[in-house]
Amino acid sequence: MTLLDTVLARLGRLLAWAAGLCLSLMLLQVIADVIGRLVFAHPLPSTIEIVAEWWMPALIFLPMILVAQRGENIAVDILYDKLPPRLQAASDLIAGLAFALFLVLVSWGAWEQAMRAYAKGEFIMGMIPVITWPARFFLPLAGGLTAIVYVLQALRSVPRLMEPRHG
Repeated sequence: MTLLDTVLARLGRLLAWAAGLCLSLMLLQVIADVIGRLVFAHPLPSTIEIVAEWWMPALIFLPMILVAQRGENIAVDILYDKLPPRLQAASDLIAGLAFALFLVLVSWGAWEQAMRAYAKGEFIMGMIPVITWPARFFLPLAGGLTAIVYVLQALRSVPRLMEPRHG
């Protein structure tokens, strides 16, 4: 495992733990909101906005790198499993680089949006104002790191592609 792999693995675990913390905080907030609404007739202010703008993006984007590192994304491999090893390696190389490029493009666009939101001090008005610009950086951060993981995985298929044919 290279230094880059080690750093990415640690970042992946850190971001996944951060997502777990966000899940726990969201759970507590929603429970408190429901209890406040039903028992005291006073819900927590702006719960819907905070869940939608902070907790859900964190739960979706922060664990992306760990999912990629573990190879736990959804895959349809009906044809892939029937391919010879060199074609599987070629498929891994092309798919990994294509998905990394896709993530770079998405992350770049999200970075530009996040920077605009930061420059404006973006927030939304609920019962109370909710600052939203920091959460806009979840996608470019996680997407960019995940793109690096996919490039490394794709490059690891090159030696398999170069193996001599057997038989």
